[in-house]
Amino acid sequence: MHPTRLRLLEHGLSIAREKGLRGLKVREVATRSGVNLGSFVYHFGHREAYVAELVELWYAPLHEQLLRSVAAADGRPAIERLEAAVLQVLDWVGCNAGIVAHLVADAVAGEPGVRDFARRLPGRHPTLMLRLMREAQAEGSIAAGDARQLMFFVMTATGLPLVALGILPAQADWLPGFDALRAALADPQAVRRRLRWALRGIAAPSDRP
Repeated sequence: MHPTRLRLLEHGLSIAREKGLRGLKVREVATRSGVNLGSFVYHFGHREAYVAELVELWYAPLHEQLLRSVAAADGRPAIERLEAAVLQVLDWVGCNAGIVAHLVADAVAGEPGVRDFARRLPGRHPTLMLRLMREAQAEGSIAAGDARQLMFFVMTATGLPLVALGILPAQADWLPGFDALRAALADPQAVRRRLRWALRGIAAPSDRP
């Protein structure tokens, strides 16, 4: 990738982490990158194309890593592959909680590039997760039922608290126990416990303790 193009994307990603893509201005991206507006237009043409590439640059490594990890674990029990894949997504969400929260707000605000990304997203890692869920059901470790609903339950029980971290302010001294709550939500061991509880909740009846 051309160094100027990469620099524009890297600075745009920094802005997206700070205030979301709905707050991204082409002039600010160019200024931070040390280039003129003509250079931005040369590389991207217009803002919508830039935002689409920016979101893809941010997301694609997760999807590619998931595909590699699932392929490498082929032959292991489906429930183990499902748990490992969910943990990988949760680790990524935890590291990107702020920008995930911004992207949700961007989509609600009508940011076209983010909405286009959201429309394409179900065919990517969510499809992979659903396949693993159905394979775990087929092997008898997960209860029968709508795999989409079961996956939604697992991800909201485990991932939603991490997204909440991106919404909550960095400091909230007025809220008793806020620092302890933040630490508990973000702690990797606590995330793994929540996942184990969630998977236990949807286990096939014969697998429940």
